[in-house]
Amino acid sequence: MRFNPGDGYLYLTTGDTHNGQVPQSPTMMGSKVLRIDTDGTAAPENTPPVGFDKRTYTYGHRNVQGIAFHPETGTPIAAEHGPWHSDEITVLRNGGNAGWDPRPNMAGRGDCPDNYCGYSPNQMVGENRFARASWMPMTDFETYPSAMPPIWNNNGWSQGTSSAAFLEGDAWGDWDGAMVVGLMGIGFGGTPLGQRIDVLQLTDDGSEVIDVTEMTLPMEAGRFRSLVVGPDGSLYAAIDEGMIHKLTP
Repeated sequence: MRFNPGDGYLYLTTGDTHNGQVPQSPTMMGSKVLRIDTDGTAAPENTPPVGFDKRTYTYGHRNVQGIAFHPETGTPIAAEHGPWHSDEITVLRNGGNAGWDPRPNMAGRGDCPDNYCGYSPNQMVGENRFARASWMPMTDFETYPSAMPPIWNNNGWSQGTSSAAFLEGDAWGDWDGAMVVGLMGIGFGGTPLGQRIDVLQLTDDGSEVIDVTEMTLPMEAGRFRSLVVGPDGSLYAAIDEGMIHKLTP
């Protein structure tokens, strides 16, 4: 949950609850980014498709674990945790579809455990599970050609992309205005892939990632669950292991 300083509304992100019907549902509130006022009502500027709950800002997500707002434009940018591949960073578009649809018999998929194809084909055995061509896409452009395109996609094993924030202040030097993303460092089969904080340099309008740098940490890393920039300009990083670290420029 984050307030957007640009428009004053509260943005709330939800996951798909391991239910294939949820992401593209107009009434189930999982897999959505909601934009609401402080009394819980929908922001009147929301433009979801006809029939959707008016609180819907975007839909068709798998698991948005981080949302941050461009310091110049106020545009919301989501950090999304992939199923076991393809974590994504996406600039959100009012009323947009993120293109996640794990229902069986969509795009030629057959029966899946729990009627949820989100982890296919890793339910299979043998080498087929590692064939990238058979991965279920996080953003399915074939089924949803107008889906919001990610500006970054790791195109590999999920690294547990979690919370996100923007660094602000001259003290950060070249990183002033850069986006930071916390990684929980999990991969296929639970293999650690690096618990870390990445610094993403974006174009001035925030529409493209032009550089990614791993932050050098002054302490041991952990499963970075939440990143927040405080009023003092410091980056506060909460980890699953039970600590909050204050990182200063």
